[in-house]
Amino acid sequence: MALSIESAQNIFSNTQVPSPIPATIALFDQLSVDDQLAYLWYAYTEMGKTITPAAPGAARLQLAEGLLNQIKQMSKEEQTQVMRELANRADTPISRSYGFFSVNTKLAFWYELGELMKQGIVAPIPSGYQMSPGVQVVLEATKKLDAGQQITVLRNTVVDMGFDTSALGPSSSKPAAEPAFKRSAPPVTSVKIEGITEPAVLGYIEAMNADKFDAAIALFTPDGALQPPFQKPIVGHEAIAKYMREEAQGLNMMPKQGISEVLPDGSKQLKITGVVQTPWFGVTVGMNIAWRFLINPQGKIFFVAIDMLASPQELMNLRPV
Repeated sequence: MALSIESAQNIFSNTQVPSPIPATIALFDQLSVDDQLAYLWYAYTEMGKTITPAAPGAARLQLAEGLLNQIKQMSKEEQTQVMRELANRADTPISRSYGFFSVNTKLAFWYELGELMKQGIVAPIPSGYQMSPGVQVVLEATKKLDAGQQITVLRNTVVDMGFDTSALGPSSSKPAAEPAFKRSAPPVTSVKIEGITEPAVLGYIEAMNADKFDAAIALFTPDGALQPPFQKPIVGHEAIAKYMREEAQGLNMMPKQGISEVLPDGSKQLKITGVVQTPWFGVTVGMNIAWRFLINPQGKIFFVAIDMLASPQELMNLRPV
């Protein structure tokens, strides 16, 4: 039987516990533009280090420096309007430039904007602003999440802001190349996962931990797919490589244990749980993750889904289908 992305998405389906993250993001999406900006203000300036990213490196900020300098030269009213246009996905020059940024650069942009707000250089939340019930609900929902889940919510609040020009056809404007994250510690070169000996899986984790994306891609079938948390599958070597280079740099994957099952056609399905640290939030914050792999009979990765776990307890909650 031929493998398909649709069937692969359903492997270990009854071990997937609904996550509170999509519901929290949906609450954010229902806020007005001004309330969304207020949420970001509280998230970046008043909710502490659990949700606020670490300071980005100078190289990464250089990608956003042009927009930030433009905003710094504006009046407070103009600055507020620009932020509203970003949140409203308006078609403006600044929103288009922001739309070219990768997720990491968007996080860097908002981090620095928050710092400029605290310094009074950029308009902060308007004086006299009264937090709406909607913002209170989203903030309370966010506070109930663990730190890794808060990271994912924050990521998703900024990723779709700005104007997406991809639907308009080819453009002569190209996003700048992403600078590499500098690792604070040597990558793990030998991975051991309790219950798992599959070479493709171990090789994938080792390659990703060393930012060797070409080596990771080589482990996939040509029509293979990678499904990031709460996203559609990314299919094919070229698309997966683009995603990895833009969003997977500097990750530290620490799988703990897993289960593996051989299917009648000789393919294998595996589920592995562990923790992932990102360079944005340092070694003190880890995201609890499950990887669901489908390996074809030739030992190549046909599909891997990356799931955010609903609770830390799920790290130890592995059950067969």
